[in-house]
Amino acid sequence: MSRTPSDSLPDPDSTRRLLVWAIVAVALSALLTVAGGGMPVLLVGVVLVFLLWTLHDPMVTVPLIVLSQVIWLIGNYAPGGVAMLSPSKLALLLALGVWLVHALREHIPPTYAPHMLPLSLFGLVVLLGPLLTPVFDDSITGIGKYAVMFLPYLLIANLAISRRGLTIAAASLTLTATVSAGLAMVERFLPGVQLAFDGIGLGAHVDDNSLSTVIMRVTGGIGDANWFSYTMATALPLCLYWWRAYPGFWIRAAVAGAALLQFAGLIFSYTRTPMVGLAGAIVLLVWLRRIALGPVIAATVLAAATAPLWLPEGFIERFTSKQYIEEGSTPMRREIFDMALDLVMDKPLLGHGYQQYGPQFIARSTSEIGAEWERRDISGDEPAHLLRAHNLYLDIWVQHGLIGLIPLMFAYALLLRELLQIARADADSREGELAACLLACLVSFYLCGIGGHSQELKIFWIMAGLAAALRRVFWSHGPSPVPRT
Repeated sequence: MSRTPSDSLPDPDSTRRLLVWAIVAVALSALLTVAGGGMPVLLVGVVLVFLLWTLHDPMVTVPLIVLSQVIWLIGNYAPGGVAMLSPSKLALLLALGVWLVHALREHIPPTYAPHMLPLSLFGLVVLLGPLLTPVFDDSITGIGKYAVMFLPYLLIANLAISRRGLTIAAASLTLTATVSAGLAMVERFLPGVQLAFDGIGLGAHVDDNSLSTVIMRVTGGIGDANWFSYTMATALPLCLYWWRAYPGFWIRAAVAGAALLQFAGLIFSYTRTPMVGLAGAIVLLVWLRRIALGPVIAATVLAAATAPLWLPEGFIERFTSKQYIEEGSTPMRREIFDMALDLVMDKPLLGHGYQQYGPQFIARSTSEIGAEWERRDISGDEPAHLLRAHNLYLDIWVQHGLIGLIPLMFAYALLLRELLQIARADADSREGELAACLLACLVSFYLCGIGGHSQELKIFWIMAGLAAALRRVFWSHGPSPVPRT
C-alpha cells in the first residue's frame, strides 16, 4: 500500500541504527588509516556516513541540488576536467539514487500535476529534435542540456512532498540566492578576490559601452550578469513568504537582510529587465492582498526621490541616457529581435534546431554586428551558438518551433493556475502564503524572459518542482495555519 511521507523527523529506532552505522564506518576508516601508514582513509568513512545519512533522510540532498544547480561557480567545478565529477552532477545522481530507493522502499507514488502533461510534450519535442531538425549534433546537445534541467525539477517535485520538505526546499532557494548575492558583493567591493574553475569565475564584468563612466556588472557566481539579475528578481518575492509565514523577530531580521542583499545584487548587475519583473511581482502581490498598496506607493516615491543618493555610479545613465539608447545594446537588441522574427517566419512549425539562432544570424546578417559576431566565432572568443534571441519566447520558437513553444507556454500558464488555486483556497495558511509568493516569483521570471533567453535558468526549474510538490502537499495534507503575533 502506498503512502505519503509524514512531516515528522525519522523515527528514533532508525536514527539509532544510523548512529551505529556511522560509528562503525568511522572506526573502520580509522583502523584502515592507521594500517595504511597514515593515508587519509578516514575521508572514506566521512563520505560513507553522509551517504547513509541521505538514505536515512533523502531531504538532505535538496540543499545540495539547489546550491550546486543555481550557483554555476560551485556546481560546474570538474576535478581533472571530468564533468561527471562536478558537484552539480554528483548531487543529481546522489539525489536520484536515494529518491528511487526511498520511493521503492516506502511505496511512495511519483508526484503529478496538470502542468506536467504539456511539459512532457515539450520534452518529447526536444527528444525528437535530431529527427525534426537538420542539426543532429546540436540537437543531441540540447537533449543533454534539458535533461539536467528536467532532473532537478523532478527531484524537487518528488522529494519535497511533506511540510518539512517544502520548508527545506524553500529555505534552500532563499539561502542560495543570498549566497549568490553575497558573492556579488565580494565582486563589487573586493575586486582583488579571484576564484575561477574551468573558465567560470568570480569576478565582475567591465561594461563601458556608450557610457561616460566604466561600470562593473556583478555575476554572483552564476557566470553572467543578466542571468544573475534574473535569478535575483525570481528569488526575491520568496522572502515575503518567510516574513509572513514565520513572524518571529529573528527570522524577520534575517529575511530583511537577505532581501536587501538580493536587491543590492540586482542593482549592481545594472540590468533593466529584472526591474520590470520585480514590478510585476509586486503588482501581483498587491492584487493577492499579500502587501498593501499604500506602503508600496510610499516606498516607490521615496526610492525614486532618493535614487541619486543610493544608486551606484552609471546606473541612471545606463537606464535613461539617450546616448546609451542610441548607441548601446538597444540597437543591437532591435536587430536581434528582427532577425528572430524572420527566422520564426521561415520555419514557424518545426524551428531551426537547438542553439541555431547564432549561426543563422551570422549567415543572414549584413550589418557590422553580424560581421563582429562572425569574427568572434572564427577566433573562438565567443562561439556562434552563444548568440541567442534575447527573448525567452522567441528563442524557444526559433529553436523548437510552434510544436515546442505551445506546450511549454501551456505548462507555464498551468503552473500559475495551480498556484493561484492554492493561494485562494486558504490564504491564511503557510501553503497559501508559499503559493502566492511562488506565483510572484514565476511572474517575475516570465517578465524577465521578455528581455532575456532565460528558459535554461535552473532556479525556474527548481521553483517549478517546488510548485508541484506544494500542490501535492496542500491537496493531500491540507493547510497548516500561520501563527499570528
